[in-house]
Amino acid sequence: MNELIPIEYKGQRILITEQLAEVYETEPRRITENFQRNQAHFTIGRHYHLVQGEELKAFLQYAESVVQNPSKVRSLYLWTERGANRHCKILDTDRAWEQFDLLEETYFKSREFVPQFNVPQTFGQALRLAADLWDQNQLMRPKAEYFDALVDKNLLTNFRDTAKELKIKEHIFINWLLGKGYVYRDTKGHLKPYADYVPALFEIKEKQRDKWAGTQTFITPRGRETFRLLLKK
Repeated sequence: MNELIPIEYKGQRILITEQLAEVYETEPRRITENFQRNQAHFTIGRHYHLVQGEELKAFLQYAESVVQNPSKVRSLYLWTERGANRHCKILDTDRAWEQFDLLEETYFKSREFVPQFNVPQTFGQALRLAADLWDQNQLMRPKAEYFDALVDKNLLTNFRDTAKELKIKEHIFINWLLGKGYVYRDTKGHLKPYADYVPALFEIKEKQRDKWAGTQTFITPRGRETFRLLLKK
């Protein structure tokens, strides 16, 4: 068995069908057929996860080194430790039992850092994930012009200056951020970012002037680039 590339989904370490078949020294087709015949004994979320649609597109970018021919994949089953155990019981071969014991002691037990794929729960989170994936791809290229320049300078800008930089009226930009769920107004009418987007897209700085003290919201370089991309669509 080749060394498995660890992947996680919703905080769980999982295996795709091809990986599971390789571990148990069988064909992926047999794993699929066994599942179809015994589906009543599998519970989604406990033994497996099914990803498809937009979620699948994002997951394939995350796990591109594991999935073969990703352009042809229309849905993907992700097997949890319990799911792998159930498949082992169905196969019921000495080799499968031996390999599952090995999985328990190594692959599923290891908690070294693994990049996780977190499923976006809202439209805003889905857009943020898409922008994050774009950022990652750009950072792989030498000198990604606009974004790299901003990151190198580590500039933080307020809403007004960001709107100017994005060539959009400030009130339109703010209404867009409010409508997309990136920010909200507190009881005093001040703009505040939702916690999910701090510190990636926004930073909150404390300010003190004479007897007045408070906070001010700034947009990060990554935030400006994310919004620039989304506003172009």
